[in-house]
Amino acid sequence: MRRLLSFVIPFIFSILFISINAGNVYQYDYVTTLPDRQTIVHLFEWKWGDIAKECETFLKDYGYGAVQISPPMEHLTVTVNNDMPWWVRYQPVSYKLTSRSGNEAQFKDMVDRCNAVGVRIIVDGVLNHMIGIGQKKGVNGAGSSGDSDFDGTAGVESFPGVPFNKEHTHDSKCNHDIQGSDYQNSAYDVKMCRLVGLIDLDQNNQYVRSKMQEYLNKLLAYGVAGFRLDASKHMWPQDLANILAGVDNVREDIFGPNIRPIVMHEVIDRGGEAVKATDYIEIGRYTNFNFGSAVSSAAKGQSKWTDLLKLGPGFGYGNYDDNDVLNFIDNHDNQRDSNPYVVTYKNGQAYKMAVAYMLAWSYGLPRVMSSFYFDVSDQGPPHDNGNGFPTKSPTFDSNTKTCQQSSGWVCEHRWPEIRKMAQFRQVCSGTAPSVLFGKGNLIAFARDKKGYFSLNGDGNDQTINVDTTLPAGDYCDVFNGELSGSSCTGKKITVGSDGRASFNVPGNSVVAFHVKSRIGGEPSPPSIPSNWKSTVIMIRRPTKPGQDIFLRGGDTQNGGCSGGPNQQSGDKCAIPIAHIANASFFYAEYLSWRQSDNYLDFEGPEYEQGTHDGTEAQGTPTFYTTNDKTAPEYQPYNKYGPDYWYTEVKMDCSKAKNGWFEFKAYENNGVGWESDIHQGSCKGSANAGAAPFSSNNHIGKCGFVNVFEWNESDCTVENL
Repeated sequence: MRRLLSFVIPFIFSILFISINAGNVYQYDYVTTLPDRQTIVHLFEWKWGDIAKECETFLKDYGYGAVQISPPMEHLTVTVNNDMPWWVRYQPVSYKLTSRSGNEAQFKDMVDRCNAVGVRIIVDGVLNHMIGIGQKKGVNGAGSSGDSDFDGTAGVESFPGVPFNKEHTHDSKCNHDIQGSDYQNSAYDVKMCRLVGLIDLDQNNQYVRSKMQEYLNKLLAYGVAGFRLDASKHMWPQDLANILAGVDNVREDIFGPNIRPIVMHEVIDRGGEAVKATDYIEIGRYTNFNFGSAVSSAAKGQSKWTDLLKLGPGFGYGNYDDNDVLNFIDNHDNQRDSNPYVVTYKNGQAYKMAVAYMLAWSYGLPRVMSSFYFDVSDQGPPHDNGNGFPTKSPTFDSNTKTCQQSSGWVCEHRWPEIRKMAQFRQVCSGTAPSVLFGKGNLIAFARDKKGYFSLNGDGNDQTINVDTTLPAGDYCDVFNGELSGSSCTGKKITVGSDGRASFNVPGNSVVAFHVKSRIGGEPSPPSIPSNWKSTVIMIRRPTKPGQDIFLRGGDTQNGGCSGGPNQQSGDKCAIPIAHIANASFFYAEYLSWRQSDNYLDFEGPEYEQGTHDGTEAQGTPTFYTTNDKTAPEYQPYNKYGPDYWYTEVKMDCSKAKNGWFEFKAYENNGVGWESDIHQGSCKGSANAGAAPFSSNNHIGKCGFVNVFEWNESDCTVENL
């Protein structure tokens, strides 16, 4: 799991990154949606009033937590083939909030109304550039969406609506376009030269930064949750870090105190690029084009769906930590490629299956695309005839809740299969995939006691018999149907008292169900017994990035320990536990691995224990902490220093030997067990003394704070 200063950075770049690394590298990663609504939808080119209505009447009911909107600033207007292209939104004239989607008052109204129903607004921010070189208001039909003048003539480059002029650009260092070979060979030219002729701004200029900060802070004052920054790949990470350092927190009255805006950087890095996604992940998330490529490959039949049971950090190139990535199948750019490498709405069922997998799998932050129909890549949104090609509003089928094709809007987010999978993700939020099943081109997995997902990538139907981890009952498939009253409109799946179910998965389709699609309602979750005691275990172990520490233990004094696997419930040495540590969102591995980790035992992973994007735990997980109160990894019980791996559980002390338990630490990625221990009397405020028995394991006391070092016999026992 990523930690402060954990990346190995070549010396040549160390000065560039020192100020970024000195701060909280997770501060722009946090998702400021409601906890159970962490799916973003990109309502591409929608008007502000229509987005407000969509928040109020649809998005809030289907698990969507945020909307990425089109750029709201004043932009170029120009006619191409009797249409106004979509790309004019990415050519700023000023930072005034007057665009094809609406004016400033309408923008503010949209943000207020969406926030009122718990749906957040993420602004697509265009900071890299202005309009294309040579464009001038009033010449060859060029205009603006507001009242600002502009003159992009080379050597003039005047934008009085900001104001900017040529001194605020990179012209003095590069006054030509980025060349094709630059993307592989010159990060300097990619960042300093013009992207397809667009006038490149100098973000290292303090005045330029101040105008950008004014713009972003105005948006935050209106209540937006954060930004998707267009063309971050073409700006220096340090310049962006400096811009963001002068940006306000999100509004406390909406989001709570001391929360930074989420920032998602558009960086296209599919390998072989001079500019790397890793350059940006310490100032926000990265747009992970590699995710859509991997899933689309399976959806197109070019690879196996079973490969995706490991899709997460380290899967091929560019898939980084969960809190580093914004994942999506397609976006408004690559769906317009002449031969897209991703599936799009034009691929029908294959696209529905790809999006369903994204929403069912737990990796990263997902974004659903919502498009308009297009035949040529430049085509703008559906519009009425008249001055400026005014954008039309979507219209809806009252029976299916989908957008009417006659309105010109695709609205993939409203397709029954996709909207109900967004609900599936909402119901299963905070749970990890477990009990993974893969056979041929069929995959299936539980979302730990909350839902079950299966996908058949072959043409023939297949029947599976699986452990769903769900409570007994009858469930409705939500991909091809739903729960209606006390019956299913589609397939019904019966889960037995042992959590198992046998059902058919149609060819090239999905079967998914969850606790809220259970006939008779969702059962109450089990509670932790009141006599179990809070117990903290810490062990000091310096590690390298990608290494994690697990605990394996229990009470060997009872004898008859099971070697496993999956025998914990009958293992005489296993001690029942329930995880209660307050761990931050960036500990995705720990948060996944601790699910259904019900015992401290020597066997390793438990059968239904959560996986981290398909990777199994190796015992009871811990997470890295420090005693530095300014660090995001700080834990109050850690009074000792950095490199202490930590877990906090409720423990059934009656299963310990006179209140004492044993454990050894286990490190993954090729290290394995620590050595035998010969522990004596423990120091600390608890005055615990020595354990009443000898062991070659660490020995801790149930109901206390227990502190150890890897391969060392010393122990400290403190009161909670």
